[in-house]
Amino acid sequence: MTTDLVHLARSLQLDSLEAAWGQAAKAPRAEDAGRYATAIDLLCEQDMASRALGLASVMIDALSQKNELDAALELGFRVMRRSAHNDALTKTVAGLIDKRYGEEEWFPVFKTRAGLHAGSTVAAILEFERLRRYTRGYVVYHAAGWGEGQIEGFAAETQEIAVRFATGRRESFPLETLLSRFKPLDGNDLRAMKIKAMDALRAEAEKDPSALIRRTATLYRGTITSLQVKNELCPSVIGEKDWPSFWKRAKAATAKDPWLRVEGSSTRPTFIVRDRPVGIVEEATAALGHQNDLGQRIGVLREFLGRAPDEEYRKQVLDLAAKTVEQAIEEKKATHAHVLDGILFLEEHGLRASVAAADELRALMVKPDGSLNPTAIDRLATQASRAHAIELLPKALGDNWADQCAVLLTEWPNSVLENVVDKLAATNNGALCLPTWEKVAPYPKRFPLQTYLLGKLYCDGIFDGVEQCPGPVAVGRVLLHLGRILNADRKKNQMHSRLLGRLTSLLTGKRGLLNRSLDGISREDLTQYVGICKRAGEDFAQEIVDMIDRVVADKYPDIHAKPELPFWERDHIYTTREGLRRIREDYRVLVEDKIPANSKAIGAAAALGDLSENSEWEAAMEEQRNLTGRAQDMDAQIRSARLIEEQDVPNDRVAPGTKITVTEEGTGARSSYRILGPWDVVDDHTVNYLAPIAQGLLGKGVGDNGEMPTARGPVSVRIDAIERIV
Repeated sequence: MTTDLVHLARSLQLDSLEAAWGQAAKAPRAEDAGRYATAIDLLCEQDMASRALGLASVMIDALSQKNELDAALELGFRVMRRSAHNDALTKTVAGLIDKRYGEEEWFPVFKTRAGLHAGSTVAAILEFERLRRYTRGYVVYHAAGWGEGQIEGFAAETQEIAVRFATGRRESFPLETLLSRFKPLDGNDLRAMKIKAMDALRAEAEKDPSALIRRTATLYRGTITSLQVKNELCPSVIGEKDWPSFWKRAKAATAKDPWLRVEGSSTRPTFIVRDRPVGIVEEATAALGHQNDLGQRIGVLREFLGRAPDEEYRKQVLDLAAKTVEQAIEEKKATHAHVLDGILFLEEHGLRASVAAADELRALMVKPDGSLNPTAIDRLATQASRAHAIELLPKALGDNWADQCAVLLTEWPNSVLENVVDKLAATNNGALCLPTWEKVAPYPKRFPLQTYLLGKLYCDGIFDGVEQCPGPVAVGRVLLHLGRILNADRKKNQMHSRLLGRLTSLLTGKRGLLNRSLDGISREDLTQYVGICKRAGEDFAQEIVDMIDRVVADKYPDIHAKPELPFWERDHIYTTREGLRRIREDYRVLVEDKIPANSKAIGAAAALGDLSENSEWEAAMEEQRNLTGRAQDMDAQIRSARLIEEQDVPNDRVAPGTKITVTEEGTGARSSYRILGPWDVVDDHTVNYLAPIAQGLLGKGVGDNGEMPTARGPVSVRIDAIERIV
């Protein structure tokens, strides 16, 4: 109830305050005296002294009847200091003073000094209130050297007061000296609490660090630097080792405190106590005026909504957000991304804008030619907005939304890629992702997240029964390569580190893809698995290594004795001299012709005017990203290239640099293929050794069986002949 009294007084809900106050007065509590006083202060600040006086008089009488004299007096002194008083209150407080302090040995002395007598004035009562702070238990402060000390006793005969200081020293002073040279401290003063209530300070540091910052700032007239805060609190209140965690929590809390204004940098802030609390909506409105576009305004509103202390304030912030978004829609100056941010923000909290989010999403993501631009979704300001937008894709794109999204799976930004895949799977469209496997499986380093997600769909059975679905051994091989790549990057790439953990769980956890891959695996395939793990390094996921090693020990223990891997399993790209010449020429054309031409196109498009609505500029910039990304990939691949002609190509095993003849089981159809590098594929009878069609045959000999993918799905073939061609 007391918390409601303060809120009602601050929001000037006077009728509700009267009713709640009357209810509280029926069972007043001494521990709530500070909150009663706060409510009185709030009314007085709004020039409502007469109403404050009436409420205070009711509560003082109620506390007195319960014999809570200290609480009644504190409230009486507070309202009189606010100049809210009358003769009846003055008489009541004077009577309470006699009743509470009449037996104290210091009372006659202080009563006389204050001028208390029958018919005492407000001035006399307030002077007595000041003098009583020099009695036992109160803390006084001497600025010239003694510092803080707690009063321990009063000798009536000598009129001397004994003080024990924070240093431990005890001294007695004449009353006149104490009154003239020592300042009494309020009970909630930081210096007083360090002596009397250290446990309360430490509890406040833990539960309400912002309040502790405000308390500390009062020592510096309401403005305090971060260094001053630390000097006052560390280590006296907060230990050195606990300071970093406290400071992190304190900075977050002060940013939301309506009584504090924070200036300066995030590392060296200055805290300023306001004269009155700034309402969160009032502050949000002012903050919006400093933002340049709708996107920034939505960010500010998100922040303020997170700071809203109760449902009433949340509603006010959301009402402000609705007005802001509608104004932007009406003015038609904001970008589609910013408008969509605003609409999605409203929808997250159950509100609707005059424009449907799906319509705005379509305008954002569909190019003028009708094609989908997946990267446009990253123009949304928050991850929450992006995830929400993915849920709206069916409405935004229409009946063929799944086909549009799946065919561009490699172009979706990592920020939403998993959301897209999950949406396709949840709507029974996950099988549309399978063709992407042929694009990403040879290049897990370029498409790590896509490779993982497709592996996840495979483990979930999404591709079961679908034509051209790879076998578990082939999928396991690709995912192991992905694990090796992620392991190499995990220390410098946090995203890869997290993805490696998920991949390890996918391979060894409940889905158990490795169990399926290793069940009945051939010696050659198992050797490849072992080789991948060895190249991954000693710090590769031990769960994966242990599973593979158990199968090796059980079936083919001699695998670990092999001196080295086949050359094509090493971390290079193998090609012929002619293939290397081709890729170098492609790279030259890209760097010397296409990229410079694109730069000119960007300049020409920029000259056309406003870039926010310039489709030519957006298209040129998108092409630039594609060209530069491709150039980086090609450069890395060329650096990694090794000539097949310089390798020890075997005569009796399928390897890069050989020609093979195979017979398809069942049909008896015979085919011949040259197994070469990725840049040597110039006809239908030349196969890239990195492609799935070759991966199931590498290392096998004449008479061995293997698996090859075809348009009709995987087929088993027998190797009839092997011929070295380099």
